[in-house]
Amino acid sequence: MINVIDSMCGSGKSTKMFQMMQDMYDKNPNKRFLYVTPFLSEIDERVPKELPNMNFKTPENKGSGKLSSLCDLVTKGDNIATTHVLFSVLTPEIVDQIIKMQYILVIDEAIGCVGLLDNELKKSDTTALIKSNMVYVDDENRGRLIWNEVDYPNHDGKYAKIRSMCNMSMLYCYADTFLMFEYPPKLLKELEQVFVLTYLFDGSDMRCWLDLNNVPYNILDNLALGLKSEAEIKAEIRKNLTLLSNRTLDGLRQRDTTLSSSWYTNAKPDEIKKYKAMLRSCIVSNKAKVGDVFWTTFKDKQKVMSGAGYTKGVSEDMPSFLPMNTRATNRYADYWLCMYAINLYKNPMEVEYLNANGVNVDEDMFSLSEMIQFIWRGCIRKGEPMKVLILSERMRGLLIKWLNEE
Repeated sequence: MINVIDSMCGSGKSTKMFQMMQDMYDKNPNKRFLYVTPFLSEIDERVPKELPNMNFKTPENKGSGKLSSLCDLVTKGDNIATTHVLFSVLTPEIVDQIIKMQYILVIDEAIGCVGLLDNELKKSDTTALIKSNMVYVDDENRGRLIWNEVDYPNHDGKYAKIRSMCNMSMLYCYADTFLMFEYPPKLLKELEQVFVLTYLFDGSDMRCWLDLNNVPYNILDNLALGLKSEAEIKAEIRKNLTLLSNRTLDGLRQRDTTLSSSWYTNAKPDEIKKYKAMLRSCIVSNKAKVGDVFWTTFKDKQKVMSGAGYTKGVSEDMPSFLPMNTRATNRYADYWLCMYAINLYKNPMEVEYLNANGVNVDEDMFSLSEMIQFIWRGCIRKGEPMKVLILSERMRGLLIKWLNEE
């Protein structure tokens, strides 16, 4: 059974999970734990601090790669702390070993388990793969792709990644041309105990993936766990979070799609320039300096939306611009100004794929969840005053409704 702790940042869910892990270990020191997190700081600092007597090990690259190191640790039955990135590429052999060793899996932050494959392949490549019989489509298994190992057993060329993902049962073909990736459900289906720590779980890719694969899950009662209530946390947030606006933004009539990916693609230069000017105005009116502000838009629109005062960061590895899906960093926890120039929707092909397979997608909750994750890179995560400019009326409305618990 998968147990989900769906609770806000600041509710104490991580601390509670560590207590639960310690209690399970105290009752039975033979219990084994695999802790998966997006944050390296959790692995290097917090896990050893919170669970000092459990001797957690971290995969290291000793010449043969971190995946090989992880395999060794699992085989020895060590308690392990690792990242989402490494967890996402587990081989079938490692999965089988984790199941055999009866690990208790703890996933900090929901993982991206299903979506449109993001790579350099074009639609024509997918068609060519199928027509050349390099891959077969298993229509009885939702279109899962199977690599032709008989005729192409050692392919390491253009489609090497495709071959690897096919052999890990991760690729599916939809509408004849679109490649969808799915994390194989075997591990989460067969482990006796899995815990997922997240927030707004219903809007996550992980919830969609669990429903898609008929994997049962249980949402734990936050009050029974002794976590801080959402109403109490939001009351504190309302005191510290200032939603910025200006006369120009207030006077605009926006459509539901304004500032979406398709809008940016089709917008006239003057329209984009108008919103870019609002970002610059925000910097000036709030007297923000480099090291105060972080912002986002779609990656391919970063250059056109960049302006004076927020283009450069304090250093090359601390830019002001962050990708909209930034997760694995707390390095911006002192930044007090966030500018959000996106109206986010889930990829329509992903929504169509999930809907076609009987899975409901809550797009507003998905959008809200992604935006909250981004804003919470800043100092609001520490309970400090913070200002946010959200250019999209739709996205701003979602945050206001959430804050006011409407």
